[in-house]
Amino acid sequence: MKKTTLLGFAFCSILTFSQVGVHTQNPQNTFHIDGAKDNPATGAPSPTQQANDFIVTNTGSTGIGTTTPDASSILDITSPNKGILGPRISLTSATMQLSANPNATGLLIYNTGPVLASGYYFWNGTEWRVFNTSSGNNNNGGNTNIANVDQIAVMGPLTATTDNGRAGYALSITTPDGRFSVRTFIPTGTAFSQVNLQIRNNTTSVVEIISNGHYLWSGAGGYMQNQLRLPIGAWAGDNATSSASLVDATTGARIQTASTNPYWGDPETYAGGMPEQRLYSWTTNDGNDKTFYKLYYMMGSSSPASVGNATTCPSGTCNATKAFFTIDQIKAP
Repeated sequence: MKKTTLLGFAFCSILTFSQVGVHTQNPQNTFHIDGAKDNPATGAPSPTQQANDFIVTNTGSTGIGTTTPDASSILDITSPNKGILGPRISLTSATMQLSANPNATGLLIYNTGPVLASGYYFWNGTEWRVFNTSSGNNNNGGNTNIANVDQIAVMGPLTATTDNGRAGYALSITTPDGRFSVRTFIPTGTAFSQVNLQIRNNTTSVVEIISNGHYLWSGAGGYMQNQLRLPIGAWAGDNATSSASLVDATTGARIQTASTNPYWGDPETYAGGMPEQRLYSWTTNDGNDKTFYKLYYMMGSSSPASVGNATTCPSGTCNATKAFFTIDQIKAP
């Protein structure tokens, strides 16, 4: 009886710690399939032999075309001449549910069209978003200068703020890389139509930018600088100054304090009680910096002559206002 028990325990232990091989007597991990039956009896298979293998490691990582999947991945697929073909679905709307089961955030498909442009899409929890589909062809004489473009947008009412010691109401947006923020701002007691745009340098050192800003209404105008010097972590502006020389926004009326109200470009983003469009472009003066920014902005109000205060902005939200920002951040290779 004792011998039977010991043998049974030993057998169970072998099963517990054994590796399973299919079409191979030389499994490389917990579960290993050698599709072409071409692996060696001992030692590690070559990359060519691994190309038809499937493996699951003791940590749950799965390898296809490799017997050593990267430990940081749950699935590692290796092939010198084959790609991955995702599920091909025709999306009929940007909010289409694929089945009775709600779409999982991060779900990935290839949309075949024609309602939405064809391409790979992912579900962001609310809608289908397309991946960037910039061409990888070496066109134009072998030019491979394909930019990386990130876009961000913010929309909503002005809300209460005390940034830089000045109480008021604002809406802000930050570039995808976090280096700059732009806001539309009025001090408390100022009319909604008198909102100004301001820029903030979020880095840890003073930055100089090449800046170009334009306003559009029934007419148009703009302000430009070769060197607009921005302070660290403070809202600032050029105060409607165009110059081929340095414009210093680190001091005086061009930097936000408890008593100043600087503006980037023309003051007040309203004209004749109606909203202007604002278009801004900038990059740093650093020749090694490959990043360029483009901003589009507009703000409207159903009562532009009203002033921002506790009455018009209850609980700190000015519901009679609505501002909209988009920023394209373009990084050259």
